[in-house]
Amino acid sequence: MNGAIINSLIVTMDSRHSVLKDAGILWENGRIVKLDVSEKIAEEAKKRGITPVNASGAVVFPGLINTHNHLFQHLLKGLGTDMNLEDWWPSVIGPAGKHLREKHLCAAVRGGVLEALRTGTTTIVDYMQVHPVSGLSAAEIETAAETGIRLVYGRGFRDYSKGGTFSKELIDDLPEVFDEVQNLKNQYCLNDHMVRVYLAPAAAWAVTFEGLRDTADFSRENEIPVTMHSFETETDNKVCIERYGMKAIDYFEKAGLLSPSFLAVHCVKMDEHDIERYASHDVKISHNPLSNMYLASGVSPVRKFMKQGLTVSLATDGAASNNSNNMLEVLKTTALLHKVQSSDPCAITAPQVLEMATMGGARAIGMEKELGSLEIGKRADMFLFDPFRSATCCPMNDPVSTLVYSSDSRGIVSTIVNGNILLKDDCFCKMDEEKILRKEQEEAEDLRSLQNS
Repeated sequence: MNGAIINSLIVTMDSRHSVLKDAGILWENGRIVKLDVSEKIAEEAKKRGITPVNASGAVVFPGLINTHNHLFQHLLKGLGTDMNLEDWWPSVIGPAGKHLREKHLCAAVRGGVLEALRTGTTTIVDYMQVHPVSGLSAAEIETAAETGIRLVYGRGFRDYSKGGTFSKELIDDLPEVFDEVQNLKNQYCLNDHMVRVYLAPAAAWAVTFEGLRDTADFSRENEIPVTMHSFETETDNKVCIERYGMKAIDYFEKAGLLSPSFLAVHCVKMDEHDIERYASHDVKISHNPLSNMYLASGVSPVRKFMKQGLTVSLATDGAASNNSNNMLEVLKTTALLHKVQSSDPCAITAPQVLEMATMGGARAIGMEKELGSLEIGKRADMFLFDPFRSATCCPMNDPVSTLVYSSDSRGIVSTIVNGNILLKDDCFCKMDEEKILRKEQEEAEDLRSLQNS
């Protein structure tokens, strides 16, 4: 958990977006203790018995924060092509979810984390949405801990299934869910902030009013945040009007869900009134552009969120509605999508996109004092980007523009989480990559055979 990097360009993402040239960074016990010119960092490292990494002109960036994922879906890449959300869920996710077991989940988590670390992600907010058997929450948290990734674990649940949309194996008993979440918090949420636990109700159409109200009450009483799919399509409003005689925003507010600790995911089909209500409650946003495009859900009004002062973060969503856990793809897509939608090349700029993926992500999960920028006292979560490792990344005239518009995974040579070097010189330090990928393929085929049986 101790280390140093010298001879680098450091993109800090601090409040001034400072970029430090010929600089170094030193960390101890997982926290950054010094940022300075390389010579001084080398001297300090020597005093502390630390051998620094010579970056040879590469760039150090803060680790990317992926604020919405479904890691189990890493086994389902390519199975949900050319569908909308309403067809995709019952034909792909539901059938696979019904048969998911611990061996499938653990293989998916390891494979998903490998991809995440290779593309600069150091923190994942994972919404584990299916629980056909007990014990999957602990299995995911412990598997993620083995990989070294920082995990915000959302315990997904639903208590309503109109017309049998969800099989009985995927319907949850809420008191049992709340007990499990409290136990997970007590067992795994330690002072190192490597694991946090969230409540993750599925969506307006999958949770009863009583269930959502009880979730909000439990959240406040136990200081456990909530994340939920919100306004992903028109379904939220249609269901709430049909079932409760009110729009979705009124339903959420009446249930007591809206608060600064609510992380709303997708947020595509929102009007001005909806956005204003979210802003009044300081709701946090997780923008998932690739998933929204893949399922043809639409374009989230991100620029309107920004004008209202809402915190916007970025995410991949699950690999079944994106086909990757690659946050580099999300960076570029976010910028280009909003440029073309608005016919404005400055709609969202490269620095704004990187802000969303770093400090925006940290604010979205209430960890802005710990993560999101490279500053003294913060956790040592970062990645080393070497443009000379990939023709795509080179030449580099501006580090932020290069990362957002001209990068690929080959440029990321090292990834560090909580001061631990997990990827070094393009090789994993703790994991056998080929073994993990072959096991993941095996479990994906097994799950697919069960799904089709």
